[in-house]
Order: sequence, then structure tokens, then C-alpha cells
Amino acid sequence: MTEIDQNSGKGRALIRWLFAAAFLIAVIASGVFSGLMNKAGLLYLVFGSVATALMGFTGREIVTAFRQAAGVAGAEESLSKSAHFWEAAARNAWVLGALGSALNFTIALGSDSGGIADISNRMIGSFVVTLYGLVLAVICLVPAMKLAGKAEDRRLQGEARPVTEGARPKPIAARTMNIDRIIGYVLFAAVLVLTVLFLIGGQPQSGSLPMDKILLHWPAILVVIGGAIALALFMGAGTGARAWTLGFVMTGLIGLLAGVIQTLFGFVHRDITEVSTALSFIISASSLSLLGLVAVAAPLEDREVMEGRKERSGSLSRLFWAIFPLLTFIFLVLTFIMIVTPMEKPGG
Repeated sequence: MTEIDQNSGKGRALIRWLFAAAFLIAVIASGVFSGLMNKAGLLYLVFGSVATALMGFTGREIVTAFRQAAGVAGAEESLSKSAHFWEAAARNAWVLGALGSALNFTIALGSDSGGIADISNRMIGSFVVTLYGLVLAVICLVPAMKLAGKAEDRRLQGEARPVTEGARPKPIAARTMNIDRIIGYVLFAAVLVLTVLFLIGGQPQSGSLPMDKILLHWPAILVVIGGAIALALFMGAGTGARAWTLGFVMTGLIGLLAGVIQTLFGFVHRDITEVSTALSFIISASSLSLLGLVAVAAPLEDREVMEGRKERSGSLSRLFWAIFPLLTFIFLVLTFIMIVTPMEKPGG
């Protein structure tokens, strides 16, 4: 590729980004989506995405992925790994969006100030974080698809790395916890804590469902965390990190369905306490499952790919990562409907 071609490609890329920025500015200035602003949720998603990237990738891998997304050439293996990084970034944004909505929803539900109208507005506002996650995921999928296409072109053109005597390259041995991952986990914990503190804003959680009662719901903790560990142990080391993905998703689904069934029984019995317990189970199970996916399962699968132990993430894992956050969002909406639906107490 000549220098003129390279400059032309960079010029076209600059024009595309300028048009995209102009469109975004025009949409913001129009005020059409003024009700969709959640500053805490936006900051949580941005810094949370940075943290989750460090949890699964090294600093060098992240820099390489950004450079190749900007047009820097690379070999087939390097392009494939950079494509995986951007796909993982899209996945993390989607999962973080759903987790952020669950946290926002929990805090709004635990507040007892402003009456039902104010609490309902804040619960509706919590769903915006999922929208942010979806938008960021779509943005990250663009370089992922672009780099994956380039890697495929390299493979078809015979420019992939040579493999002598028909032998496949040996996978890189698993590494210990490096400084990048430690920074990622520390930053992720700080983002969660600061987001919760910012959303609470010094107001006591004096509602009927305070945050600690929901997030530290012991039946949900036993089902999700205990069940995920049990499934991973039963599946064995041969399945790798996919066992953790399957474990957190399946136990999360069990928690969601069990919570909905218990809620329906509560409505039939007209028992507010039973309904409250069931709603706590739903929110806690979904939050813990999403947290396990983004903080445990996803980084482990990313390291398997980047270290050469797996060619790519499992198809089942990718399906679960796409579907479970959507199910969480749907169940949160159902929970909101059940909360605002009046329930008459049985007559004496």
C-alpha cells in the first residue's frame, strides 16, 4: 500500500467520524432524548468498560487493538485477537448496561422519599443504562467486524503465520494474575462503590425494599453463586471458562423464573411480604449472575483466547452473553409493573 493510499484511507476515516460526531451533536442539541440522560449511569458504563477491558486483556493487547482499529496493518493472528478484543468490549458494555440498570433500579426501589411517583420516575430512569450499554456495544462491534474481515482476508490470501510440518503452534501457558488485571478489578470495584454512593446521594434506604435486603438476599446468593460453583465443578476442567458462563447463566435463569412464580403466588395470596421477598429474589439473582459473567466468566474466556488455548469464545457462551442481559431487562420491566400495580388486601 502506497503512502497516498494510506493518507486517503485516513482521510475517509476522519470524514466518517466527523459525520458521526455531527449527527450525535445534532441529536443531543435537538432535545428529543433529553429524558434519557443518566449521568451516573453513563460514567459507570464508561469507566466500567475500561475496568472490564483490563480484567480480560493486557495493556499491550488493548493498545494493539486500538491501533489496528485505526488502520494499522497486522498479521492474521494479531488481527483476530484485536477483533476478539472489540467483540469482548461490546459484550462487556451490554452486560454492564443491564447490571447498571439493576443497581439503579435497586437503589430507586429502596428510597422512600418523594412518594410513589418520584420512585417510579427513578426506576424508569434506571432502564436508560441498558440503552447506553446497547449503543456502546453497537459502536464496539463495528471495529470487531472490520478487523475480523481483515483477518479472514489475510487467511484467504495465504498471509497467515506459517505452520511447519503440519503442526499447530503450541498454546501459551496460562499466566498468573498480572498488574493489568489487578488494576482492572480494583477499578471495577471502585466504579461499583462510587456509582452506588452517587446514586444514594446521602439519602437513607428507608423504603420497603432497602438495597442491602435486595443485593444481600441469601437465597439468591446460594442459588446463583453456590449453583455456579457446583456446575463448574461437575463439568470439570476440560470445559474451561465456559463452565463458569454456563453456571452463572443457568442459575440466574433459575432465580428469575423462581422469583416470578413466587411473585404470582404472592399476588394470588394478596400477601405483600411474599411479593416483596420474591421481587428481591428476582433482582438479586439477576444482579449476581450479571456480576459473575462480567467479572469472572468473561475475563477467563478472554484469556483463553488471547493466550492461544481457545481459538475463540464458545458459541453457547456468546449466545448466553447476548440473551441473559436482555432477559434481565425484561424481568426488571415486569418487576416495575408488579410494583406499581395496586394490590388490595383481603377483606376481613
